[in-house]
Amino acid sequence: MSFNLMITHEPGLDNYRFVIGSLRSLIKDYQVIDKGPCVILIKVPDPYQAIENLRSIVKEAPMVYRVIPIDTIVDPYVEDVAEQASELALARIPPDKTYRVTLHGRLYWRETRMPAHSMDAIRVIAEKIDRQVSLTHPDYVVYVRSVKLYHRRRYATITVTMPEKIIVSKSEKP
Repeated sequence: MSFNLMITHEPGLDNYRFVIGSLRSLIKDYQVIDKGPCVILIKVPDPYQAIENLRSIVKEAPMVYRVIPIDTIVDPYVEDVAEQASELALARIPPDKTYRVTLHGRLYWRETRMPAHSMDAIRVIAEKIDRQVSLTHPDYVVYVRSVKLYHRRRYATITVTMPEKIIVSKSEKP
């Protein structure tokens, strides 16, 4: 269950094949861990280097929505995500820098197993991070995404990085 790069793209087999072909030519050492209709989960030696290598395809490939490096994977409970995000953020974000929390997908409350409202989850995550919040021009982003692995088990991925280290070509898409 170890993956460290996520690529989201337009649905369709041709788009999937294009992304895999681009990976093959730009990143030699990769392993596809799982794939869904619009998401490919990949293991690479260095996800941040892979981002730099893949920047060129995103400019010429409108079917790629996002390329996201992943720092850690946890159970999709708000409490677990908040704890891990706090540890990563405090280690990576300098005290004088700002951040924002971005959440894609559904997180759950540990005790009740009920879905958490996105704003409540973001609030709990942000409360544990002792840094200044900036919603419009953050220096760093705490990016949390809920994904299903092997179409069964749901996990939450956490990335703490500068916004330019996440490739976003179409923000309104998956």
